[in-house]
Amino acid sequence: MTSASIYSVFPALYSLVPALLLCNLATAQLLPDNREAHHKLIFENRYIRLLEGRISDHDTTLPHTHSANSVVVFLSQSTWGIQPVGGPAVINHVNPGDMKYVDYGDRPVYHIVWNQAEPEFHFLVVELAKKPQGKDTCPIITQPGVKFQWKQALVSAYDVDLAAGDTCRLPASNGGRLVIAIEGNSSTLSAGVSHLLRPDGFVFVSARKKMEIAAGSQAARCILLEIQ
Repeated sequence: MTSASIYSVFPALYSLVPALLLCNLATAQLLPDNREAHHKLIFENRYIRLLEGRISDHDTTLPHTHSANSVVVFLSQSTWGIQPVGGPAVINHVNPGDMKYVDYGDRPVYHIVWNQAEPEFHFLVVELAKKPQGKDTCPIITQPGVKFQWKQALVSAYDVDLAAGDTCRLPASNGGRLVIAIEGNSSTLSAGVSHLLRPDGFVFVSARKKMEIAAGSQAARCILLEIQ
């Protein structure tokens, strides 16, 4: 009998999996996030460390730690659960382009994450490499097509929505910029270097460089993180 058929015959069995994985955490060796099998380090520089997470339906991560303040960007429409050691399980529903700031650098966590159902749970964890020092020198971007979402120490988050053929031109910034494509094909241009972005793709542009984000023949949506 396959795991999928087991869950369909005994639906209560799957609800026990997180509890069974957590029962021996007190004696387990702490596993850092970049060594957990469902997390893959895909990019790193002096601003960020970028981890890609992929969890198949009805799969669960091993218990693992996060210890850097981060932005989690969700790339799939998913129902998923999360449970820290000693804490309650929480079920969440997300859509592509949803994002949240998590203060794991201030309050490290040790937890498991699981995918409740199809499709694959796909997300990015953008770990901030630095601690806040001094004054934030990145002003809020205000221009058509760029919607400010929130601001935390070291990072500001924006939703960029462009109609087909539109271009968003951004002045040079004191911070680096991470662009993550959510819908449609788009491209970025900075310092004469062009990058084509398809959904779930990303590009990082260093500080003090002008940049453009352009939609292709269809409307495009991107997440923009400006990082001090």
